Amino acid sequence: MRNDINDDINENIDVTELEKKFLHERELKGKHAIIVSIIAILFSSFHIINGSYTGILQYDIVKSVHLAFAVALAFLVFPMRKNKNSNKIPFYDFILAGIGFYLAIYLAMNYRELLFKAAIGYSTFDYIIAGLAVIFVLEATRRVVNPALVVIALVFIFYAKYGANLPGVLSHPEYTWKEVLEHLYFTKEGIFGTPLAVSSSFVVLFVIFGAFLEKSGAGKFFIDLAYAFTGWMVGGPAKAAVVSSALMGTISGSSVANTVTTGAFTIPLMKKVGYKPEFAGAVEPAASTGGQIMPPIMGAAAFVMAEFVGIPYIHIVYAAIIPAFLYFFGVFSAVDFEARKENLRGIPRSELKSPLQVLKEGWFYLVPLFIIIYMLVNGYTPILAAVYSIFSVIAIIILEPIIRNKRAPEGEKLTGNEILRNIIKTILSALEHGGRSAVTVAMACASAGIIVGVVTLTGLGFKLASSAISVSQGYILIILVITMFVSLILGMGVPTTANYIITSTIAAPAIITFMAHGYGMSVRDFLTAYPELVLPAHMFVFYFGVAADLTPPVALAAYAGSAIAKSDPWKTGINAVKIGIGKYLVPYLFIFSPAILLIGVRDLESILNLILLILSIMFGIMAINATTIGCLIKKLSREMRLAMLIAGILLLIPNGYTKIIGFLIFTAIFLNQYGIFIKR
Repeated sequence: MRNDINDDINENIDVTELEKKFLHERELKGKHAIIVSIIAILFSSFHIINGSYTGILQYDIVKSVHLAFAVALAFLVFPMRKNKNSNKIPFYDFILAGIGFYLAIYLAMNYRELLFKAAIGYSTFDYIIAGLAVIFVLEATRRVVNPALVVIALVFIFYAKYGANLPGVLSHPEYTWKEVLEHLYFTKEGIFGTPLAVSSSFVVLFVIFGAFLEKSGAGKFFIDLAYAFTGWMVGGPAKAAVVSSALMGTISGSSVANTVTTGAFTIPLMKKVGYKPEFAGAVEPAASTGGQIMPPIMGAAAFVMAEFVGIPYIHIVYAAIIPAFLYFFGVFSAVDFEARKENLRGIPRSELKSPLQVLKEGWFYLVPLFIIIYMLVNGYTPILAAVYSIFSVIAIIILEPIIRNKRAPEGEKLTGNEILRNIIKTILSALEHGGRSAVTVAMACASAGIIVGVVTLTGLGFKLASSAISVSQGYILIILVITMFVSLILGMGVPTTANYIITSTIAAPAIITFMAHGYGMSVRDFLTAYPELVLPAHMFVFYFGVAADLTPPVALAAYAGSAIAKSDPWKTGINAVKIGIGKYLVPYLFIFSPAILLIGVRDLESILNLILLILSIMFGIMAINATTIGCLIKKLSREMRLAMLIAGILLLIPNGYTKIIGFLIFTAIFLNQYGIFIKR
């Protein structure tokens, strides 16, 4: 891409400042910044070393150390009040960070003793530690993530204690505070349960990998590559934003962070070529949330899903390919229709590098991604895949400036010491950024663990499932609508991994219970006999949990895009929903047409049926997008928009005859737009 294009679009855009604004971090300076940097670097280094020698530390100890670092950084980096910022850390937050660190690492320091006490009983001091740990985890989560998650966790804690007094199906056996605290702190079902286990093993390493990839310059390469392939098309800058966000979003694990980092480049350029601010600010979050459903990593949720569903990770990846393709096809078509409606052109080819030129200059940035895919497909653990990928990025950080310096003109060459300082600075910056970024996921997973712990203690998940089935009167569509709204509410402002953990624990059981009843089996027997059939329910809640970042009134990713575009937040959120409409439609097909998750696709006939299904969904999504945007090839009249809406609905209904009618309506309108047989 022409150099001055990046200069134009970056004017007055500070990515670091935007990240701090939306993540509410302190703008630390001086010795306080150095202290935080050292702790964050140690945090990342601990996990890279531990991942390199898997098994060197007992798993429970790793979780304890992981949470200790995260809690300490939460109190040091994030202020007590989100609207209050400073470049120094108050003395009381140093004290809280120290106490929080001790409360989290208490389990690792007294591991053998606590194992012995599990049989004979814990001391009063142990219960005090457990109670304070719960309080500190919730306060750290409030600062880092979202008060809504803390409120939900508190509701669940009080339900565990007082739920025995509730009537009917919500009632459960009575528990003392000691029993509740013991379950939430000392067992593997609460704070230190599966969510934190996944965070401290798989997720943190991929967060660190994403930080290294960003600091290495890969982000600019992905953006340049996206512009080279799509920037010249109709509405090219918006399509480039979709591609670059898909590439970065699958690794980042945060729709908001991805929106801020890539949006700082893509949104101003979209505005520059003529997109309205409300639309430009909506494209990036729609694409960034799409990155969270993009295989092979899916914001690290793919690894958690494999653990929860009980099927191999690679099957999750294969199942996610077609839905992700359909979603991004929908975003592409929405962007294209808007560009045609507003008569927006792309960037002249003369101002863009060719794809081959971009690949020639930065092909090595793709190597870490190929390493991840190769290792995961060939049966290596996600931990080793992440570690080796991090090392490959470190190799790029070391070698790339050396090679570039050799090719530089004589007067622009750097000395060996200057190159070495830059390399060390980049590596330390990546380690710091990775450690700080991991705090959000760690605290969200710790609080999610509290929610999951209460569900396992009380059996609430299947109680809610039974209630949902009773309300639905046996109609699956009603259950799906209820589950959709629950997932959207639970997913508000929560990072992708924790988002999936919460929605799959609370919302998914309703769908699974209904499916089990349909097979005439108990839920336990169904899960054992047909684990692959559980996947549609988990993918359903996962998609809607991620969609919460687009959905008003919260819509954090959309509001981040709005801040960059300087547009109306509410209008930007509405546009983001319109652009990402596929995320609200495709999940229903997981249940009614599980073949799009490659379930039951084994012979030629099923493959042909799948191809026809994909085509009908593509036309259906185009029809819905044409309705919401008001344009197909040209602007649509009100009557044609209504006809397109009907066509879209008919194409998405899993019935062969309705699909034919929908396709005929779509074709008639398409031909009319070309003026082939209907004169206007």
